[in-house]
Amino acid sequence: MWAGMKVSGINHINIVVTLRQLPEMTAFYEQVIGLKQGLRAASRRAGAWLYCGDTAIIHLSVVEETPYSGADTYFNHVAITCTGVDSCLQILDRHAIPYESDYKSEPEMTQIFIVDPVGIRVELNFAGEKIA
Repeated sequence: MWAGMKVSGINHINIVVTLRQLPEMTAFYEQVIGLKQGLRAASRRAGAWLYCGDTAIIHLSVVEETPYSGADTYFNHVAITCTGVDSCLQILDRHAIPYESDYKSEPEMTQIFIVDPVGIRVELNFAGEKIA
């Protein structure tokens, strides 16, 4: 056990995108996931911070070249705790975003799996909820 230092959670996920990809990625995380763009610390790179409440959980950072993407990357997915599974499915349908769903009974939860515009898998977890 570490003496003195304690981890209290994940601060943020950083995703690198090109300047061309930035508007589409910002719109995806705002319009589909429901995060809100907000205050961003000064940086040499362009980008955006997307907030859940008072916490910027997704940082988008602009790079010059499209980074490597695909199934062989070490980063597998980001999981987000959510509520309102039926509303989520309506949003996904409205934006024509394909998804897969899975229901777990222990502990009870519905998981919705989607892919963002640059190919990152996003898992939306709805504890205690079933699809109507």
